[in-house]
Amino acid sequence: MQKRRWLWILIAVLLVLGIGAIGVSVGAQKPVPWRLATHFPLDVLAEEAYTMNDCVECHEPANFHTCTTCHDDHGAIEMENVPFYAGITVAGDVPNPGYVFIDDVLPYRDQPYTHLPLLDFLAQQGVEDFESVTLTSLDGGFVTITKENLTPGALLMPYEDGIRFADENLHISSWIKGIRRIIVVGKETPLVIDGQATSIGRLLVGPTQLVTVEQTDVMFKSEEDGAVHKASSGSRIEGVPVASIVANSVFTQLIVRDASGKESALSTEETRDALLVQLRGQVTLVLPSRGRSQWIADVAELRTK
Repeated sequence: MQKRRWLWILIAVLLVLGIGAIGVSVGAQKPVPWRLATHFPLDVLAEEAYTMNDCVECHEPANFHTCTTCHDDHGAIEMENVPFYAGITVAGDVPNPGYVFIDDVLPYRDQPYTHLPLLDFLAQQGVEDFESVTLTSLDGGFVTITKENLTPGALLMPYEDGIRFADENLHISSWIKGIRRIIVVGKETPLVIDGQATSIGRLLVGPTQLVTVEQTDVMFKSEEDGAVHKASSGSRIEGVPVASIVANSVFTQLIVRDASGKESALSTEETRDALLVQLRGQVTLVLPSRGRSQWIADVAELRTK
């Protein structure tokens, strides 16, 4: 057992040195740092090698997850008294799409008469010149209001563990509780779909769809009974179906151009169930049949042939 452990240590060290040398030789921007071998104890590196060896039993190397994948996409972390779900999503045509904690929106929510004008909230997000804003709730309800119908009386206020919207200048049926998402439609139309200018905000307030991505079988050998227990893990991601927004849904080829000008040609089969989503602030073409590393980010144009 001791010999096997030292063998793994040797393999780990050789991997660090070998991969680092290969990375430098091929011009990799982030070669494996020498600090791994000089800073971390060899038994730690050996333990990592054991882990990677177990992982490849189920996962293809091209589809390996990273810490960012789990923490940012799955939220696979649990810490006491940290409100991971006490937030709302700000999406669409905004400078910095993402999550905003409710306590940052209404820091004095326990005080009477606490509120924040919706226009002030949007200004805090860098949004001033826009066409409309849509507020959606956890139960699927939504309300869309154009800019000319928003007044300083449109308020965000505390509601149980979340936020509600009310405006004495709008009919009470447009008031909404438990806001979980705010979608902004801006003036600009930087996204082009088969020659038609649009924006991700405009698309997100239209029909969307949920698809399953990166579903895989996982297994774990219990230290208690020695049995191997299995489960299926994956993600459900919401976006705009490509087939519903292109001019011709029966196409043979989809050309995707990103913001840098790079073009990728995809077949009909490759784009089956493909979605346009806003992921980490960028318009991203999600290809459910491919791993996350093969999705196309920062999309600027889609063309069909």
